[in-house]
Amino acid sequence: MRLLPHLALVLLLTHGLAGAERAWKPGVWAFPPSGRTFVIESTTDFITGEAPADDATLAATVGDSVQYAVEQGALVVLDAQTREHSLRLVSSVRKYSSTYDALGGGHYIKAVARDGSRVTLEDGSRWDVDARLRFAVADWAPDELISIRRSNDDPAFAFEIDNTSRDDGALTNHLIR
Repeated sequence: MRLLPHLALVLLLTHGLAGAERAWKPGVWAFPPSGRTFVIESTTDFITGEAPADDATLAATVGDSVQYAVEQGALVVLDAQTREHSLRLVSSVRKYSSTYDALGGGHYIKAVARDGSRVTLEDGSRWDVDARLRFAVADWAPDELISIRRSNDDPAFAFEIDNTSRDDGALTNHLIR
């Protein structure tokens, strides 16, 4: 009789520990799914995975949060119902570039994210804005003039974009894709 409760406890612990082994990380769905290909944006990388042909249940909406783990060539994601989906890891690339070939003036704003988190310039370059300055950048408008320079003010940001139309600036990182 004492064996049954012990066996139940062992099974519970074994099952619980197996699920707890994954190193889950937070991310957001970065782009609309393209066929079976899904892209997650983490704080430092873009992680691309391909779902198996027989998994038609994974859904992704750009900007929605997602939990993921990268394990031995697989990208494992949790869907909204906390079901695991194992995708083939296609790539993991750095999110930001430490270089930009068009430093200086002559740029203008094409678009600004509503919350000021991202600025897109006329050349298609995209810039993630320091969270401490997003409130000010949210007021920037298309066609305002921009100058770009390297920055050493904060090691988390490689560039500063200066809105010369407003005499205002923000620390930023240049997105690779």
